[in-house]
Amino acid sequence: MENQPQKWTYLLMDLEMTGLNPFQHGVIEVGMMVLNIQFETIGEFLIDLCPPEDIVIDRSSLEYNGFTLDRIAAWRSYEEFCDMFTWFYATYFTPEHKPIIVWQYITADIVFLSSIFDRSRRSILMDSLGNDIIDTKSIANQANAIARYNNIPLPFQSTSLSKPGWLTDKFGISGYEAHTAKGDMLATREVLLKFLHFKK
Repeated sequence: MENQPQKWTYLLMDLEMTGLNPFQHGVIEVGMMVLNIQFETIGEFLIDLCPPEDIVIDRSSLEYNGFTLDRIAAWRSYEEFCDMFTWFYATYFTPEHKPIIVWQYITADIVFLSSIFDRSRRSILMDSLGNDIIDTKSIANQANAIARYNNIPLPFQSTSLSKPGWLTDKFGISGYEAHTAKGDMLATREVLLKFLHFKK
């Protein structure tokens, strides 16, 4: 069946946070999409989180992603997320067939994801993800590095995702709500397909 664990399936992820410092700020939204080898969506997991009380909530980050304190207070705990993540992951993957992770700028977000597991005393969940990664920001940076080496104009003036002049603008990708987990995941998937030349 389509939703049974299968080899070489991708797990596309995105997080929204209360700020950019993983030692002070926390996660308020997590999105995950399971993609098959044709990059078609076969499963989706979206959850809003209420971080622990000691987490700093940067007001400017709320303006950035449109969340409010009242909304955040009503959301799920980190511990509830871990339980739901465990069920979702086991629906599509196995220890023998771990996913290839797809992310836009995984360097930043993966630390925040790890903090959820650590605070919930479920650090072992990080091991389930494995270490096979496709990072669309890194692909763009690689293309820029090749251009610099050859002394030609950079193909990407910015390697970020969703502002004028950035990757979605460069590739003519629109219609996805930026700075939300689902919108950024859908945009990241489209960017990846452009990089892989699977979609003109």
